[in-house]
Amino acid sequence: MPNVDLGMYFKALLGSESECGDIAVIKKYEKQCFIALIDVLGHGSEARKVALLAKNYLENNYENELIELMNGLHEHLKGTRGAVAAMCHLDIFTGELTYVGIGNITVRIFGSKPIRFIPKDGVIGYIMTNPKKYTTKLYPEDTVLMYSDGVKEHFNVFECEGLLKKDAEDIAIDILKTFGKENDDESCIVLKYLV
Repeated sequence: MPNVDLGMYFKALLGSESECGDIAVIKKYEKQCFIALIDVLGHGSEARKVALLAKNYLENNYENELIELMNGLHEHLKGTRGAVAAMCHLDIFTGELTYVGIGNITVRIFGSKPIRFIPKDGVIGYIMTNPKKYTTKLYPEDTVLMYSDGVKEHFNVFECEGLLKKDAEDIAIDILKTFGKENDDESCIVLKYLV
């Protein structure tokens, strides 16, 4: 029976979680899984307020279709400093993964068929191009990494091969330790597809 191992890790530039503008939503329900990472522009307590506003919206609407959800988040964040975000929905039973992203959250799949999703340009809550949905299939032992721009964007599988064998939360911690930039809020969500 297919399943997922989920983990996340954050590191605030200013030290305290209450000062972090990066935030995640992870929901596993029935045979579905939803993950989203939001990076509010800037950092500190004002960024955290917007991050919590975004998280609240997604936690109340995560079962919606992804383009509808991204457009709704855009409306919900109007008048704020804005954010970038990536969202994925996984049908755990079939392995079908859908993705929508606006701005510079990196989403990559390591495994049988390496993929890097290309987000659309924009700032959610300010000015955003029409979101586009991409669909692919996960295979056993594929690992999805979703990380903010506080993490080095480009690294190859050889640089993280050993750590991808760990459980999801340990992978997220090690990604920040190994590739974190130290000059911004840092965050990573990991989804391992298990069969």
